[in-house]
Amino acid sequence: MSNLKKLSFCFSLLNFCMLFANENEDFRFAYISYSTTNVGDDIQAIAAKRFLPPSCINLDRDLISEVMPSTRVKALMNGWYMHGKNMFWERFDRSPPEKAWPPAAGIDPFFISIHLDGQFVPTALSEEGVAYFKQYAPIGARDLFTLEELQKKDIPSYFSGCLTLTLDNPYLGNPRDEIVYLVDLDEDSVRYIKSKTKCKVITVAHCSAVLALLDNERRLKYAEVLLDKYRKAKCVVANRLHVILPCLAFETPVLSLCNGKTGRFSGLSEIMRSCSREELLAGEVDFDFDNPPENSKAYLPIRENLIKLVTDWVNTES
Repeated sequence: MSNLKKLSFCFSLLNFCMLFANENEDFRFAYISYSTTNVGDDIQAIAAKRFLPPSCINLDRDLISEVMPSTRVKALMNGWYMHGKNMFWERFDRSPPEKAWPPAAGIDPFFISIHLDGQFVPTALSEEGVAYFKQYAPIGARDLFTLEELQKKDIPSYFSGCLTLTLDNPYLGNPRDEIVYLVDLDEDSVRYIKSKTKCKVITVAHCSAVLALLDNERRLKYAEVLLDKYRKAKCVVANRLHVILPCLAFETPVLSLCNGKTGRFSGLSEIMRSCSREELLAGEVDFDFDNPPENSKAYLPIRENLIKLVTDWVNTES
């Protein structure tokens, strides 16, 4: 590591440790933050942060094995785990840590709504990783793929669904904007949908290299701007999980073009209205963009259970 990178890391570590300097508290609540190019990660951070007290801090997911808190941390650990030394690394500010998992001592995790990337499974579920998960079980798996991987190692676990299903919509009851948002769709799909609606159509991209250059506060503000658009939308068409699930929570009509039923979509695809790109372009989808149908309510039991589990944890640990 160059001297400049070493200096940058030292300052980051110093700033992190200073966040814990509060003599009146025995511990701090924390949520997972991100430095990726995908704002969907920050939407997951918002979903977690809203359950925690204002004094909560953020823990950088990518550096979770290296942080050295000066007091105990009760961390609400949801989201995707994870990029590391031998996996896709998006950061410009530093090199990946030598050891990505398990989280550092001093972090007391509450695992819920986690997804283990297939490439990360051997690291997360090493002998040391399995012992760590068992110490903090039961583990809430975001999808059935992750649940299966955990249960192969006899780790007590359950399907929790995704925490973004717990987001709220304060605009319910108000007239919706006459806007259809299309998130990360190809040009042919955009043209087709524009030909089928009188509403204004706005395309949105959830991934940008610029995001990796923003600090946590700015990332969360940008994510909130996008979420507010989806809360007020006439409808949304997307192939991003953390657009589709928030829209279910917002009661914003949403059509998923993911059409996947395995991996990180397993267990979640059943609560979405989905179609393939080919079905959309062939006109085989019963979805009126000007008068969109209501979403299925199948997500509600998952949402209610998530709210109860996280609220109970916060109350118990407070």
